[in-house]
Amino acid sequence: MNNIELISYVIVGLIPLIYFIIYIMTQLKRKKNKRNYLYGFIVAIVIALILFVIRLFIFTMSPLKKYIPTETSTTTSGDITTKEGDTTTKTTEKKSTTKKTTKATNDYNYDKILTPTGGEVVGKTPKGYEVKLVDGIYYVDGYLVANKTYDLPETYSPGKLNSTVNEAANKMFAAAKSEKGFNLYVASGFRSYSTQKSIYNRYVNNDGQKKADTYSARPGYSEHQTGLAFDVCDRNVGACITSGFDNTNQAKWLSENAYKYGFILRYVKGKDNETGYMYESWHFRYVGTELAEKLYNNGNWITMEDYFGLTSSYDSKPIGE
Repeated sequence: MNNIELISYVIVGLIPLIYFIIYIMTQLKRKKNKRNYLYGFIVAIVIALILFVIRLFIFTMSPLKKYIPTETSTTTSGDITTKEGDTTTKTTEKKSTTKKTTKATNDYNYDKILTPTGGEVVGKTPKGYEVKLVDGIYYVDGYLVANKTYDLPETYSPGKLNSTVNEAANKMFAAAKSEKGFNLYVASGFRSYSTQKSIYNRYVNNDGQKKADTYSARPGYSEHQTGLAFDVCDRNVGACITSGFDNTNQAKWLSENAYKYGFILRYVKGKDNETGYMYESWHFRYVGTELAEKLYNNGNWITMEDYFGLTSSYDSKPIGE
C-alpha cells in the first residue's frame, strides 16, 4: 500500500469520526430528554460509506487511477534509497561537479549484469544474432529480451532493480542534477509477475484489452519483471508516467544522455509497430554503454527489435518454437 492509498483510508475514517464528535458535543448541550445519539451515529456511518465508495471509484475505475503511483520503488540522486517490496538497499554517490562529454563512458558494461552460461541455443534471428534459452528466459546475443513475443517465467523474480542498474541510474540522476538542476527518480522499478497482473487487469477493466495492450504489458511480458528497466519522473514536474512528461526538458535530457550511462529509450516515438507499445518518454532499459550507444544512433533511436531482428507480438512465436 502506497502513501496515497493510506491517506485515503485515513480520510474515510477521520471525517465521519470528526462529524460524530461534533454531533455528540452538540447533543450534550441539550436537555437529556431531547438527546439523540443514534441519529448522529447513523449519519456518520452513511458518510463513511459514501467516502469509501468515492475512494473505491478513484482507485479502481476512474481514469484518475492512472496517475496514482502503484510502485514502492524510488531512487533519487545523491544518497540513494531504493525499496522494492520488503527489500531495501542504500547506495551513496557523490554528486557530479563536471559535465559529461557527449561520448559514452566505459564505466558500465553489460557483463556486470548478465552474461548467461549454459542453456540451449534455439536459433538465430534474421539478422544473424544467436538466440539462447536459459531457464525459460530468452537471450539474444547475450542480452535478456522481454517483449510481446518473448515472455518470462512466472517464477522469475529478481526481487528488486539490479544493483548495476541502480549504480548507473544514480550516476545519471546526479549528472542531471549537476547539469540542469533536475530531481529525477525511479517512479516505478521492479515489478513481480503478480504485481504486473494486477496492474494490467485494472487497465483492461478500465479501457478494454485492445487499448490496454498498447501501453501495458501482460503479466510475464513486462520488462519491469527483469529488474533491468524502470520509469523515470522528476520531483518538480507534475506529469509522471504520462504523456505530459513527453515535452519536458527532463524527457529531452534523458533521451539525449541516457545512453552515456548504459540506458536506452525502450519505447521509441513512432515505432510502436516494432516494440508493440506506444511511445514512453519515461521508460528506460539498461543494456550497457556499448549497445546503448549503437541504439542511440546519434539521437535517432533504434529499437532492440529492429537492431536484433525480433518480433514483438502476442501472435508471434519466439525463435526456436
